[in-house]
Amino acid sequence: MKKKIASVVLGTAMAASMLAGCGSSQKAAETTAAPAAESTEAAAETKAEEASEAGSEAAASDYEFKDTITLICPVKAGGDTDRNTRLLAQYMQKYAGVNVVVKNVDGGATVMGMQECLDAKPDGNTLVVNGTDMFVPYMQGSSEINIDSFKTVAIPLIDNTTVLAVNKNSGWNTLEDLLKASQAAPDSIEYGGKIGASNQICGIAMNKEWNAGLKFVDVGNNAAKMTALLGEQTDVINISYALATDYFSTGEFIPLCLLGSEKNELLPDVPMASDYGLADLDFSKFFWVGTSPDVPDETVDALADVIEKVCEDPEFVSTVEGYYLTVNFMKGKEAQDFANGMYENGLLPYKDAFLAQQ
Repeated sequence: MKKKIASVVLGTAMAASMLAGCGSSQKAAETTAAPAAESTEAAAETKAEEASEAGSEAAASDYEFKDTITLICPVKAGGDTDRNTRLLAQYMQKYAGVNVVVKNVDGGATVMGMQECLDAKPDGNTLVVNGTDMFVPYMQGSSEINIDSFKTVAIPLIDNTTVLAVNKNSGWNTLEDLLKASQAAPDSIEYGGKIGASNQICGIAMNKEWNAGLKFVDVGNNAAKMTALLGEQTDVINISYALATDYFSTGEFIPLCLLGSEKNELLPDVPMASDYGLADLDFSKFFWVGTSPDVPDETVDALADVIEKVCEDPEFVSTVEGYYLTVNFMKGKEAQDFANGMYENGLLPYKDAFLAQQ
């Protein structure tokens, strides 16, 4: 039976458990007052039922992890993928009963880390955490690895916090301001990003769908993008809100638009493109966990169960919401289909234009 992930549901389950405990105590008291023969028979039946239920649950969910689990983070330390991987490892260790460590394997636009996972012994002790950028090398034709190369364990998190941001000194306070300026002088306003990454495709999408007239400039990864925007070395970037919270809170950066398919209730003041009569562009992120295709299904299911328990943990939920992220547990085929859908709907339509810029 699939468990729900919201902490409210978890609290309900805990309350139900407490009530069940109270009911058992009451039943025990009533049994004590009954005749001895009836009491003995009732107790025997109750124990038999409890043993049967416990045995069934253990058979369905009991799995013993014996060795350290390694989560490969296929990018450098310091970004949102690294942060989320380390957070996931911390809570997985709580429920797996073994050490869970993070290994950063940067290179090849996440290909190096994914390949290391595929080359590892298929015992379920090596996983890789990735997101939308995993599709980019495949779309470029520089790698044959895609999500279907793995067994998908789960998607624990959705990051619907990608915003289009400008420096406060730009004079642009709204998306409308930016587009008016860029359309008046096409290719004069620089959109800074990392070449060969999904944020480059985002620039292509904005130019096509909004007639934005932005000029893509390669400035590097997320940290480099923020540095460039802060120093006014580029004009506009897309960035996960939580990575630049300090700059948004001080007013040094202005979030012009949420690049998602729906409003983020944790960011109520950030408008959508549709608020300006434009098409919403979805460059939100998912955080996906996969492993070798040769790992036994039993092990993959056990790993998914651990991640589901993490997603039910109130402390984990509270922590990720502090980063404006959404806990949205999916496992197996459901998670795989969701990720492929993000690729097919969000990236693939801009493939030809993207390849033309390489």
